[in-house]
Amino acid sequence: MTASPPSPDAALNLDWGQYLRQREYRRALAAARLGHAPAPVQTALDELYTLQEALRARRLAAAHRALSGYRTAVEGLEPADRTPFAATVPLAPLEAGWQALDATDRQQISDPAVLETQLQPALEEAFTRAEAMNALGVLHALLDHNEQAEAWFMQALAHDPGHYRALTNRGNLALEQGNAVEAERLYREAILLNAEYAGAHHNLGVALRRQNRMHESVRAIRAGQRLSMRHHRQRDDDELRSNPGTQRTVQLVRLALVVLAVLVLLWVVRGGL
Repeated sequence: MTASPPSPDAALNLDWGQYLRQREYRRALAAARLGHAPAPVQTALDELYTLQEALRARRLAAAHRALSGYRTAVEGLEPADRTPFAATVPLAPLEAGWQALDATDRQQISDPAVLETQLQPALEEAFTRAEAMNALGVLHALLDHNEQAEAWFMQALAHDPGHYRALTNRGNLALEQGNAVEAERLYREAILLNAEYAGAHHNLGVALRRQNRMHESVRAIRAGQRLSMRHHRQRDDDELRSNPGTQRTVQLVRLALVVLAVLVLLWVVRGGL
């Protein structure tokens, strides 16, 4: 005789639909698992959470796989379970938002107005909005439009407080403006959101070096290099799963990155930054 699963604590809020409507996908997934929601519901929520994390990391190939998984999962839901998904994360605008992000990521757009126009589907869809705002902030920052860049990064964080790359980009602006202390604070906040984000660790090392905290700086940059190699492998794997014919190119890129990481560390230790 198979034992019944233990009952969850009655004090827990296991209304996964409520968390879904609030766009708290991680909590929705946890509630669905603890509450023993139907397997298709758990799968759909898992794909949404994976999609959110992939977009925050700008892993668009991984995001596309999660989007495809979400589509399949939603199609397999019972009508009553499908309703909250259709109301909160409808497929058509979500797919249009991802397509806009992917298309602009493959282009070299230097005009913020053009980029904003092409990102409109992503800006209109709540799920992709923060990443679109961050992309606009990055372009403004590259053009030295610091006030506009800061405004876009702030909007991205207001829409998605967990968008650690937007927070890191705010730190980059502070560092460029000579405020290494503020940059350090922002980078550390980003690391609290995602301890494995290489960019925040590396840039924290630069901010610490600007404050003559050399030991801490080298330690942070080394952590960033280790994580960067791991992230590049993830992106390479994403690309291979999308296009298996790129394996030889990926191997060469990995070798080049190892060499580059060693050179960067030597440069930092010898006072190059």
